[in-house]
Amino acid sequence: MEEYWDQGSNREEDVFTGPSVHNTFIRVNGSDVPVVVGSSFSEVVLDVAKNAGLGKFRLSLNGEDIQPNEAPNNFSEGDKVDLRPYEVAGLTR
Repeated sequence: MEEYWDQGSNREEDVFTGPSVHNTFIRVNGSDVPVVVGSSFSEVVLDVAKNAGLGKFRLSLNGEDIQPNEAPNNFSEGDKVDLRPYEVAGLTR
């Protein structure tokens, strides 16, 4: 069974504190959200998805689709993440 990313985070705090590195970002809904290198990958991704209104989503890291169990622990310099809505039978969820 194929895995998907879903919203499990209830955190309300802003994870984008401190200086941002502009070549490390998450692209969602046509916008780039800068990410601090060394930030927790899963926490930041889930928070950005929540703020974008995505409940279930797929993501690619540096051009490669990854499953939740393949996610790195932290963002590295130059990481580029693309979040896309999870689609089932042609319907966007």
